[in-house]
Amino acid sequence: MNLNKFFTRQKELNKTLILDPNLNDYKLRQRKFLELQIKIGALAEDTKCYKYWVEKDAKLVKASILDNYINCLSSILTIGIYEKYDEIEELIIKPNDYCLSDQFLNLFIDVNDLIISPSKDHYETLLDDYLSLGISLCFSEKEIEELFLKNNLCKLAL
Repeated sequence: MNLNKFFTRQKELNKTLILDPNLNDYKLRQRKFLELQIKIGALAEDTKCYKYWVEKDAKLVKASILDNYINCLSSILTIGIYEKYDEIEELIIKPNDYCLSDQFLNLFIDVNDLIISPSKDHYETLLDDYLSLGISLCFSEKEIEELFLKNNLCKLAL
């Protein structure tokens, strides 16, 4: 997947944000990671993959899951931009053999690794695992790209 247009669009969107001037770099960084963890949790909630009991009439709404997926991707890209890992141009997305709950747990581990030991390698692992989750959720690269660019274009217009 070509990531240039994703990073470019996210940079444009990030320029429109008004950051709290009372936050130092440490607090700003920590809040970006907390935001990402919250969004990953919200996406897991939408997929219901954490449930270990049978639920009658459980309905998954693909549009909501895709919206939350794109929202979370935006946070991951923002962290990459902030940490200066945005020169990653291409990633080959591979399907993942893990169940969804394992994939979400791995994402939390990836985020934790990046917090504790910031590196481009840890960021690439997070991005790779997240994009692989998209495949597991049955989203095509084209769907992800179109919705990401469309949603962020709408946010820029506001």
